[in-house]
Parts: sequence; structure tokens; C-alpha cells
Amino acid sequence: MNKFVLALVFSLFLLNNFVLAEEKVNIQEQNISSFTSEQKSDDLKKRILERLDENIKNIDITENNSGYISSIIWGTPKNEKVDTFLNYFKTRLKDRFAVWLSRSSRYLPIINKIFEEHGLASELVFLPLIESGFSPYATSRAQAVGIWQFIKGTAIRYGLRVDNFIDERRDPEKSAIAAAKYLKDLYEMFGSWDLALAAYNAGEGKIMRIINSKGTNDFWEVIKHKKVKRETKEYVPRFVAASLIAKEPEEYGFEDIKYLPPLEYEEVLLPPKTTLASVGKIIDVDEDTLKEYNPAIKYGVLPPDTSYYVRIPKDKVQVLLDNFDSLERADEKTIKKIMAKKDKTKRYMKKNKKRVYKKVANVKRISNPL
Repeated sequence: MNKFVLALVFSLFLLNNFVLAEEKVNIQEQNISSFTSEQKSDDLKKRILERLDENIKNIDITENNSGYISSIIWGTPKNEKVDTFLNYFKTRLKDRFAVWLSRSSRYLPIINKIFEEHGLASELVFLPLIESGFSPYATSRAQAVGIWQFIKGTAIRYGLRVDNFIDERRDPEKSAIAAAKYLKDLYEMFGSWDLALAAYNAGEGKIMRIINSKGTNDFWEVIKHKKVKRETKEYVPRFVAASLIAKEPEEYGFEDIKYLPPLEYEEVLLPPKTTLASVGKIIDVDEDTLKEYNPAIKYGVLPPDTSYYVRIPKDKVQVLLDNFDSLERADEKTIKKIMAKKDKTKRYMKKNKKRVYKKVANVKRISNPL
């Protein structure tokens, strides 16, 4: 096995401002606003790749058939920074981390399949442990949403629908596809997983600017920059620690985890304005259960402009099809009320203006120091 893991651990500041995943604000997405067009994205890739020196390009790594690293972690890293997070997760954060682990089994079969198809490193499926605790409803104060904590701009850039009726950042399957594409792009841009993960957290725009200003793409030099926040400096060892526990929970004292069963469903295309309440009534499934299957449907009503696929338990499909004409649609008053809801992201950005990019990291800090 390779010792590439040595490139994954780096300087760690004190943990007195550790981040709770449920309040995660993806700074990486906040810094991406200047790269919203495909042309700028292509230019960014070109500029990054031009700066990759030979020692990065020629790293001896294990690759899979898709040409990407099949594993980020080789062996068991003996590093005090990773050990610090391991200790934190299995002591002071143990109960919460156990909840994250139990929730992970709900979505990992879906994520594993998608990431394997995209040729991504296997450990990356555990990234949501430090992003959202595997909660589709995790929302940061800066309105980063979902298991992978996308802000609206990045979500749309990677093909997710985000509007008053639908927020596919919450969709376990569609958001995983977007995350796989984004991580794959970052690896292609930077040529190494340490820089790719730093960019996922801090934003490729910020990491690119630091590389340009320092004239180096050496990971250790990049993270020394004064504009790299503590959370980014801690990101990789935190991820490594979380991954190690997820792979062998009993080894780290996480015994008797009550893993939730994987989601199993069928998708049925339903007409615009259909209410989840009527679907539940027909198939005899409560609305809360349907919302668990369909977290992307924000207010229990399908969008008025298009049909949309709704997920239901597999054994209920025929019942729904047999009673298709009994489906109810939301009235115009309800539709207008939903359409009138304001975008919280815009309100947040307007309220914070100049502070949003300078101090957005601070909203992630909690009063639960190590």
C-alpha cells in the first residue's frame, strides 16, 4: 500500500471552534461566485493544470480503471492531528457521531454506486460525515443545503433544480451525482486529493488565487496562506479521522450502532401540482414517510410547471397506478403562496453584503470547544 496518506495530514490549530455538521456552511461554494460560466470554469482548469509541477503529476498512486485514485487512505495514519480528531469524535462528540453513522446507511448504497461509476476514491463517500452528518435537511446559516452542502449557485451549475417548489440539494441521489462531478472536476483541476479537498471546503477560486499569488501548488505552502481559514486547515485530518471510524467503528469504540435500513423505492411520474398528502392517502403511507423518500419536494406540492418523479415504497406502485385519477392537486391559492416565498439565500447575501466573504467562516463556529 502507498504512503500517499502522508500527504493528507497537515497542521492543525486548536479545536476550540470545531464545526457541527448540521450548521455547516460550505465556504467552498461561497467563493465560487466568480466562476459561474463554463468558460470561466474551463479557464480555471487550464490555469490550475498549467501550474502543476512534475512531482504532483508523477505521484505514485493506486488507480482504478477510470484513472482516479481508488483509495485516499493507505494503512493507518499515525499522525497527532488525525489522532486529535479521532479522540474528539469518539469522546466528546461520540453520541452525535453515532447518529451520523446510523444515518449514513440510509444513503451509502446510493452514494457508493454513484461514486464507483464516476471512478472516485472510495473514502469520499464518507465526506458527508463532516459536511452534514448525512442529513438531507442540513442547512447552514448561509443557506448551504443538503448532504453535500451545496449553495444554490453551485447546485445549479451541476444540474440540480433549486426553486420554491423543489430543492434537489436535498435529493440523496441527485445531489450525490452532483457531488461526484464536482469532486471529479476538483481532482482534475488540482491533480491531488489534498488540494481538491481543500478546494471543496474553501472554494476552487480561493485556492487558485493562492496558488497564483504564491507561485506554488505545494499543498503545505498553500494552506499556510493567511486567507486560508482554520476550518480548511483542519478539513483533511477531520475527514481522514471520520473515514477511519466509519470503516471500522468498533475499532474506535462505536459499538451497537443502530444503522437505518437503506432507502428502497420506485419512482412514479406525477402531474404538476400533485400533493404528497393525496399520494399518501391513496397508498396508505403517512405524509412524513413520503417526505423522507422525497426530501427535495419542499412543501409537499409538486411544481406547477412540470411533471415530477415521486418516490414511493416499491410495494405501493401498483396501488398508486390503479388509483391515479384520485390524485389531488393544490389550489391556486396554495401555489401562489409557495411562489411568493422569498429566497433566503438572497436575503442572507443582501444582509451581510461585504461581510459575507470575509466572515462567513465564523458562522460555522459553535460554543462547544474541544
